[in-house]
Amino acid sequence: MDMWNILKAPKRAGYALGLFFTSAVILAACGGGGGSSDCTSSTSTDTSGMTLVTAVPGTSNAICGKNVQCVDWIFALVAQMPSTISQLATSWTNTCTNIISVSQIPFVQGSNDATVYDAAGSVFAMTTDPALHITGFPGQGSRIFVGNGLPSTPMGTYPVQSSDPAYSYYAALPGGSNPAGTSVATGKPQYVDAAAIGISPYPFEGRIPLNPVVTGAYPINSLISGIALTGAPWHIEKANDSTGNYYSPINALPTDACFGHPYNQQYHYHAYSWKCFPNQGTTGQSPVFGFALDGFPITGPRGPDGNEWTNADLDICHGRESVLDIPDGAGGFVRKLTYHYVLNREYPYSVGCFRGKVNYKAALGGAGDVPIIINGRTFYTNNYMKEGFAYPDSAQPETP
Repeated sequence: MDMWNILKAPKRAGYALGLFFTSAVILAACGGGGGSSDCTSSTSTDTSGMTLVTAVPGTSNAICGKNVQCVDWIFALVAQMPSTISQLATSWTNTCTNIISVSQIPFVQGSNDATVYDAAGSVFAMTTDPALHITGFPGQGSRIFVGNGLPSTPMGTYPVQSSDPAYSYYAALPGGSNPAGTSVATGKPQYVDAAAIGISPYPFEGRIPLNPVVTGAYPINSLISGIALTGAPWHIEKANDSTGNYYSPINALPTDACFGHPYNQQYHYHAYSWKCFPNQGTTGQSPVFGFALDGFPITGPRGPDGNEWTNADLDICHGRESVLDIPDGAGGFVRKLTYHYVLNREYPYSVGCFRGKVNYKAALGGAGDVPIIINGRTFYTNNYMKEGFAYPDSAQPETP
């Protein structure tokens, strides 16, 4: 991406990023900036036997590699992201072992169908068009997503209620501006706090390559890293506090039971979200649950033998090659050998970096696209999916 974004994007994207991070983070007052040096202070246990491995404090936010998630330097600059990730000593995180005890997380309560947030419920469709090619990806065809951003999986009750065990975590955060213009709680275009942020439908559209090709290992340059077949996106596993530290969101803030919550009224997933996904069975290889923005599938954690893959089994982008049954968008499947990302219990849980290039304008485009001419080049911003960040209509990064 060109240097103009360094000058132009902070005003536009910084606003949007602020909305995201105020609804997905924890204040320093609720824990602090780094991992605890006193291991006796972290004694959380998981009586259910279900644990997650969170990010190791001090590992990179920018350099791609195993057990990390790397973001593009421009994205990091706009988000004022430090070079390394921190860890909070929350009651569900053992800072000595980097283990999260799922049973100790005070999840946002509620198990709401999408009709609670929109009369139409969850609206989502995936189709494919081998003849519709995305700029920068000639001959690869398109996988097309259209929906209203509300998933078919249950969602917690947002705004978070004052009686909810998670309320204090959200109420401690500033709420930012309401994209709809008026907050029910204030009657003004600002939320009282992050607990007041609700869930709303929005035009959810995008196109990704139908037949992607592995060409490298590229840092992520957007909030959204992938699109689940349940109708909602996955977001990057980064969240900041008011002092500028960044954490794994699951380490820092309770989500709902499906590991999702809203930012800017838009619901998205983190980490162990696949626990709520349908049709995954209990044996054999996990199915395809969605697609990353570069077009490669995202599957669950089990390999062909039914055992769960750990990070040791995956590459630097948290993926590997397998024979998969890939949904064709018409009710059937295409069986092929392909690279794919793996959802598992170890940070970064899903996409660590992109193995293929991404046309962010196409992947996050559609309704609301606004062209911007800068130095003779056309960029596009979409206030629904891109949250104000502008992208060219090309494969990114533009250099090898």
